[in-house]
Amino acid sequence: MNKKYAARAAAVIEIGSNNVRMQISQMSKGVFCTLDSLEYPVNLGHDVFGDGYISFDSLRELSAVLGKFSEALLSYGIEKPKVISCTVMREAKNRSLAADQLKVRNGMNVSVLEDSEEKAYLYSEIVQKLENAEYLKNCHSLIAFIGSGSIGIAVYDGNKVIYSQNISMGALKLHDVMAKLHRDVDDFHQIIEEYLDTVLNRIHISEFHIQNLILTGSEIHQIARLCGAKGDGAPYRIETKKLTSLYYTIRSMSPESIGQRYGISTEKAAVFYSALSIYCGMLRFCKEASGIISPAVDISEAVARYLLAPKTAPDFRAYLRESALACAEVTAKRFGCNLEHSERTSSFSCKLFDKLKKLHGLDPSKRLILELASLLHSCGSYVSVRQHNKCTYDLIKGMDIFGLRQLEVSEIAFVAGSITENFAAESNSEFVLLPEEEKIIISKLAAIFRMANALDKSHQGKLSNLRVNLEEDRVLFRADAVDGNYMLERWAFEESAGFFKNVFGLSPELIVKLDMI
Repeated sequence: MNKKYAARAAAVIEIGSNNVRMQISQMSKGVFCTLDSLEYPVNLGHDVFGDGYISFDSLRELSAVLGKFSEALLSYGIEKPKVISCTVMREAKNRSLAADQLKVRNGMNVSVLEDSEEKAYLYSEIVQKLENAEYLKNCHSLIAFIGSGSIGIAVYDGNKVIYSQNISMGALKLHDVMAKLHRDVDDFHQIIEEYLDTVLNRIHISEFHIQNLILTGSEIHQIARLCGAKGDGAPYRIETKKLTSLYYTIRSMSPESIGQRYGISTEKAAVFYSALSIYCGMLRFCKEASGIISPAVDISEAVARYLLAPKTAPDFRAYLRESALACAEVTAKRFGCNLEHSERTSSFSCKLFDKLKKLHGLDPSKRLILELASLLHSCGSYVSVRQHNKCTYDLIKGMDIFGLRQLEVSEIAFVAGSITENFAAESNSEFVLLPEEEKIIISKLAAIFRMANALDKSHQGKLSNLRVNLEEDRVLFRADAVDGNYMLERWAFEESAGFFKNVFGLSPELIVKLDMI
């Protein structure tokens, strides 16, 4: 292959729970296409979901497969493929050792995508494949990706994701967890259904009127085939009656019987059974649906698309930001947060962040941390007014925030929980254990956030039109007020000023102009 051709090609290798896949793709005249695809079965999922570790035997097998992939890439002139992994490496207790071994043996750096990152890519791919679908506009649709080791569930409003949850249970993991019961009981399907009820009934989305079900995942081609659905390059449309009929047909059958009946291996039949159980369980979220829409997507294609079209990165970042904020707003409403106060705090925070960029030196992406902290900083009061800071920190730390890595969620938790306490004190064991660089980032964001929150301490919007000016040893905060009753804001400002000075070395001063109109 000539170099000009190869320069427009990209290779993505996905280390999955059941197999290792390599996809070589190209973007030609704005059209994404697959040039080649290879797949080898390597059952890492059984290791991880059973024992928690990737065995060295499996690691050697994986390394050998990656070696074959490297040879195949030579004909395309691609030396450095993008290597990714999701649930199986994410949950392996020896993930760091396994990744290091692959780097030493194969010269490949493995990027382990966190749950929210993975689902953000997949939902973006799903939406792109359905971008011209009129039925998605001006209504709520449920999107679910049923993978081998995890399930992602989201509510899409036609423009952005407004609700998102990740469940650590996929088709293969469900099979492995329940394998012993399958051998010991006759009514196994009833146990699976009860177990799925305990998990899926925790997804509270009754506030949204779901009108479309968009379900897809690793087993969708098999399910579509057995339901008689045809794609022809377009998303599958699977009738609900055929889906449930297929499930009722096989739910009392053994994997061996399923395999013989439908011409698949016993192992694949077992995973297929689990996947079909989950798909049918999802129907509860839109009981009136006559069918489901199932675009075939995978993480490799989603990642390759952004590798080949870097100009789309700003659009992707905008999609992540809008969806993350929309999901956080839904969560804040559920905890009874004052969204008007949150909006003012966010506005002040962003104004400070932008004006102080030469002073704080933080990456522009950290602005979103302040916006999300502003939305969520009052949620702890729902649990305990007395310990609302600590409860806020604990709640946020346990959240899945759309498209964000766990490190970023941790930053939001620290910043949002820092309203009145100097959490950086040695008494805070979790903060003390952070790397020094991360401590500095959080301290800068917290100092900005606390000043912004202080400017609306009464939650009544007494101060507005914030202007910020830097002088040699001072930061001047100028704001307007409709009357002179802003003493609570001034007190809170002065309380937060000391921490700000300790972080930035500048003294904040508040200057308020009374609007006597």
